[in-house]
Amino acid sequence: MSDDPTDARAVRRPPLLLAAVGIAVLETAALVAYSVGIGVSDLQDSGNLAAAPVEIAIYLLFAVGVAVCGVGLWRRRRSARTPFGVVQLFGVIIGWTLTQGDGDLTHRVGYVVLAVAVVAIAVVLSPRLGDALDP
Repeated sequence: MSDDPTDARAVRRPPLLLAAVGIAVLETAALVAYSVGIGVSDLQDSGNLAAAPVEIAIYLLFAVGVAVCGVGLWRRRRSARTPFGVVQLFGVIIGWTLTQGDGDLTHRVGYVVLAVAVVAIAVVLSPRLGDALDP
């Protein structure tokens, strides 16, 4: 594929491809926000200061991984499709776990995570998305 902006295929991206990239952006932002939240929470609780940097690093690395998948999909790289799908399986597990947790807010967040992951799985498995990616 050419990076020439006059190339119509480079300019027009199908809606499913845009949806997959949008979900990757949303998930990346959520992971970064969650990392910041962990940092703020752990700074307020002096008992967790040792664990905070490790926990934050793990979630930030995961955010980078999701962002790399999103960039790969934006660039129409077929190789980004499988890791993005695997990330969504983790999203289903995390969402389901949250729906079983304590509190209404935790349940609501769990349902949102679960819904986004299920939609993303449907998008990533779509033959039309496969057609939009370079061979």
